[in-house]
Amino acid sequence: MRRARSIVLLSTLVSALLCSGCGYRLAGAVSNPDLAHIRTIAVVPFDNRTDRPEIEQRVTEAVARELSRRGKYEVVTDPGRADAVLEGVVTTYHTSPVEFNSAGRETRTEATLTIQATLRDTVSDEVLWNQSGLIFKEQFDASEEPGSGEYFDRESLALDFLARGVAGALATSMFEGF
Repeated sequence: MRRARSIVLLSTLVSALLCSGCGYRLAGAVSNPDLAHIRTIAVVPFDNRTDRPEIEQRVTEAVARELSRRGKYEVVTDPGRADAVLEGVVTTYHTSPVEFNSAGRETRTEATLTIQATLRDTVSDEVLWNQSGLIFKEQFDASEEPGSGEYFDRESLALDFLARGVAGALATSMFEGF
């Protein structure tokens, strides 16, 4: 009886120790030790190396919103007022048809966006974090009527979703090292 109680106690203790390292933490916590001294991040406008106008604006705005939403850092536009500067480039954007109707017209499109980004310490100019080839994809319905303009409205919505997805993935990678 005493041995059974000791085994139960030991297994409970081992379980508690294993669960304490399971990866849960408070929202807004940063697990990247290189960012411990950073309080203010300047998000400068991303460059656009694609043929799609304004995509860099959508990504820059989404990244700034995501960093602000996470609440750990003050986000500014002036690098002179920041502890770190986040710079980025939208390297590719393309769409591909993925579904067609019986007449052979495109009804669903997949948009793919690729970026690279770097976070630099403003004092030491040291790279604190770098991510290249961050890819995000989204599918959207294409207009079935040629010339209706709906395709571009739906593409714009997809671009906003892509930008938010990339911003979330970027912030997760930067703060949590994934």
